[in-house]
Amino acid sequence: MKWSDWMASGGWRNLEVVPMVPTVAQQVLEFATDPDVSAQRIAHVVSRDPVLATRVLQMANSAFSGSAMEITSIRDAVVRMGTHPVRNLVTAVCVASLLAHRGTYGSRGRDLIDHGIGTAYIAWFLAEAAGKSRDEAFVCGLLHDIGKLLIHQLANRPPAGVPKPATDELAEVMLEKHAIFGGDLLRWWHLPKPLSDAVTFHHDPVHAEQHVRGASVAYAANRLAHRYGFGCPPEEFDPLTDPVFADIHVEAAALARIDSQARHMYEMTRQFSA
Repeated sequence: MKWSDWMASGGWRNLEVVPMVPTVAQQVLEFATDPDVSAQRIAHVVSRDPVLATRVLQMANSAFSGSAMEITSIRDAVVRMGTHPVRNLVTAVCVASLLAHRGTYGSRGRDLIDHGIGTAYIAWFLAEAAGKSRDEAFVCGLLHDIGKLLIHQLANRPPAGVPKPATDELAEVMLEKHAIFGGDLLRWWHLPKPLSDAVTFHHDPVHAEQHVRGASVAYAANRLAHRYGFGCPPEEFDPLTDPVFADIHVEAAALARIDSQARHMYEMTRQFSA
């Protein structure tokens, strides 16, 4: 059986090599879309993971935080920066950890991390005008290309009897199917349907029957991340001529705000998720 046919069959779902969410990451993804999450809960989860704790303390003590006092506890860091910045950073670090294995992803892992971070912050900026939760939009943006993680993983470690894909076969599946496989993976992880639908339809939001607006935000954020060159070569296009942008009420003033703010947030989080 060809690798691409085996992928399409869904046989990959029963393999041990399918990436799973570590316990701490599962907890992070649970509170990532909770608008009422407390600083205490975030601090409790972060304190249990040395990598997350280190990143949060680094950010709290960096020039970005504007603090003149050294922060030495996670709770103080969360209070100093606020729950939203800490939650976004922690979510980004968790997703970055899934793509950090160079033997599987090579240099593309860092590019996928960077592109996801950039898309997440743009989605966060776009969500309010679209009438969507900013927290949910951030997670959708961060995970929108998670299907590429799955495809890379299964291309490198197919089961017995299925040969590794040729370069052109892998490229075709990556281009045409990564959104579908990404949605499948989020459902496999038992994440909420608005997230999996936004990921599945982030290139084609008009076909998202139940969650069109969320998919439209993911689509627009992804297009703008490509425009800015976040984790990818820059692509020129005019968002104001795209009907999806109009559908979610993105106007020139909103684009100007994103132009002025998104890169700063992207570079800050990218630094601390490395």
